Amino acid sequence: MRITAKGAALVLPLLFVIGIGFTMLSGYWQTESSKIPVKLTTGDAAGEYDPGDIRGSYSLQDIENAFEIPVETLAAAFGLSSHESPATVQVKEFEESYGMIDGKEVGTDSMRYFVALYLNRPFVPGEDTALPRPAYNILKKDAGLSAEVLETLQEAVVSLESVHPEETAGTEEDHDAEEELEIKGKTLFSEVLDAGLSEEQVIEALGGIPMGPRNMTVRDYCMEQGIEFSGVKAALQGLLDEL
Repeated sequence: MRITAKGAALVLPLLFVIGIGFTMLSGYWQTESSKIPVKLTTGDAAGEYDPGDIRGSYSLQDIENAFEIPVETLAAAFGLSSHESPATVQVKEFEESYGMIDGKEVGTDSMRYFVALYLNRPFVPGEDTALPRPAYNILKKDAGLSAEVLETLQEAVVSLESVHPEETAGTEEDHDAEEELEIKGKTLFSEVLDAGLSEEQVIEALGGIPMGPRNMTVRDYCMEQGIEFSGVKAALQGLLDEL
């Protein structure tokens, strides 16, 4: 049977649409803007999303959607607690904002590494992949990692203080990268979260009242709320010392 040029012009677009419809229904069609990572096919985590497939175009909200790690936790791990809209930050921005620190790079691979460790999923980072100090503190507190693993991670840990000194004013003189944050009058809520405490723990230290704005000092908030700063300071410091 011969198909005329006019007939081909009608049939070919129809076949194209049918083909796309089939691949979409079968799960093989993904647009370039898809933010759904591939799933692991082997091991104990088979069927779960693969942290190694996190791409630079993923925002923190995309990662929360796929891996169910709260944006607040992701932001705290990478020193972004004071960001106006951390959910919209794309992972590829890390390389521009942080880049190389002490010979190691804070970038997309760092997020993959953090997510994999947080969820106990397989991933092999690059040799120069860095792990921010706040991310390490969160993993130490929440991920249930062994002492041996935590000791190994120390080799990849870098401080973010030299990159954004205005966000950590005074802390570099008060403690080095190996020490816990010391709560002072100028300590911001964002610094407390970046040090590894959860918002729930901060609320507990405040006696049950909601936490203040992330870019506000703990002392100023206590004065605003009419509560004693020294008691809150002691409670926060005690929680940090337990990390």
